[in-house]
Amino acid sequence: MQLANKIGTLLPWRNALLLFLWLAVWALGLLVEYAPHASVWFPVAGLTCAAMLVVGIRAVPAILIAAVIITFWTALHYDIDMSNRQLIEAGLLFGIAHIFPYYLGAVTLRKLSAVSKYNLPLFVVSFLVLAVGCSLLATAAVLSSLVFTGLMPAADVASTWLPFWIGDMAGVVVIAPMFASILLYVFPERKFNIHLVIGIHSKLASHHFKYKLSLTIVMLLVAMLIARYSGSSESAFAIFFLVIPHMWIACTETPFITVVSLALTSFLIALLVNLFGLMDNVMVYQFAINVIAANALFGLAVPALVASNNQLRLVASTDTLTRVASRSYLQQRADLEITRSLQQSEPLCLMVFDIDHFKQINDHYGHSIGDEVLRLACQHAQHLLRPADIIGRYGGDEFVVVLPNTAKEAVVAIGNRIIERLLQIELAEQLKVSASFGVAALQQGDNFRSLFERADAALYRAKQQGRSQVAWH
Repeated sequence: MQLANKIGTLLPWRNALLLFLWLAVWALGLLVEYAPHASVWFPVAGLTCAAMLVVGIRAVPAILIAAVIITFWTALHYDIDMSNRQLIEAGLLFGIAHIFPYYLGAVTLRKLSAVSKYNLPLFVVSFLVLAVGCSLLATAAVLSSLVFTGLMPAADVASTWLPFWIGDMAGVVVIAPMFASILLYVFPERKFNIHLVIGIHSKLASHHFKYKLSLTIVMLLVAMLIARYSGSSESAFAIFFLVIPHMWIACTETPFITVVSLALTSFLIALLVNLFGLMDNVMVYQFAINVIAANALFGLAVPALVASNNQLRLVASTDTLTRVASRSYLQQRADLEITRSLQQSEPLCLMVFDIDHFKQINDHYGHSIGDEVLRLACQHAQHLLRPADIIGRYGGDEFVVVLPNTAKEAVVAIGNRIIERLLQIELAEQLKVSASFGVAALQQGDNFRSLFERADAALYRAKQQGRSQVAWH
């Protein structure tokens, strides 16, 4: 009773839940063990990694107790003659050897995530690199502890370390992301919130997920049956075709559904390797689990990369002050529209305008008012333009509008309406906002430069004639 009370004090209910979860996941890995201390995958390594990442040092007591428990089971199962004290010491040493590498990896991953501002692509790369390194370090530490405590003959290390390492790595790559999400709901005081990286998504699958998962399982069964009955060792590599449906899932489902499907597939691979007697090719399947999972995790980063590229494209193509097209993007679009209009013999006009006496506005009212004048001028102009028209800031207070499939007379009317709107702007006492416009129509042999020069010449004439008007070339 005293021992139970001490454990209860040491392990609050959350840690007790972690203890039982750890033992349950370990038992799951035991189902697919094909040699002493070697399993197709070792899912509990993923749970330990997730616990260190989310819970931190507070998870250590639960995992240490679990390590002692499974050490007693190992001694009983393999008929190892050791005293209870020796088994407790061996279990604690094994637990420390198992935990410490993943603790180091979790601390490193938390710091890298914070430095990169929780960027998903960088997180995926960092996680995979650390999974390789930490699982290798854990393999070296655990095997050393097993040999040191007499739970494993030193002669077995040479044949065990590689499958041990790959099995641990598979457990981390496949299981850790899923448990990192689950543990957030168990431990409110977390060290790391993976949702800051992957975003807060629904845990529900899409309506089409059942078809994607069914296809994945069918492909898995076909690949395993081919390996079972073909009699060719090369047929084991058919399992790598599972990369295709898992990439499909990763790009179209939520991250949580992606990692759950990875966990299910990996467990089925490990289970069928045992059931179908495919132990001769077990390393192929171990590597396949890692490759499929790593590929799917990169798939999770694809939408983030696309969004990031779209954001960069938007920044490059948009003027930051007025939110109209930047000069470079304006010229690119103008060149395309001019080429298209010439090829299809369609009308096109270019309109250039700038704010009258803008320097005096800045000098008298301040640059903040001047900036607001530019923003409002663009807003009013955009309200009067069509979606197909392109307005961009050419420089300073000068703007260019490309109007495809529009005659000169219609463009002049649009310019006059913009002038009327600008005169209604009220930002400061006695501030009158107006603009002058120059218009040029596309001619055969024109390019953007020649068309702009004619419109700019028309703008100069509008200023000479008294400003706040539209002139054409």
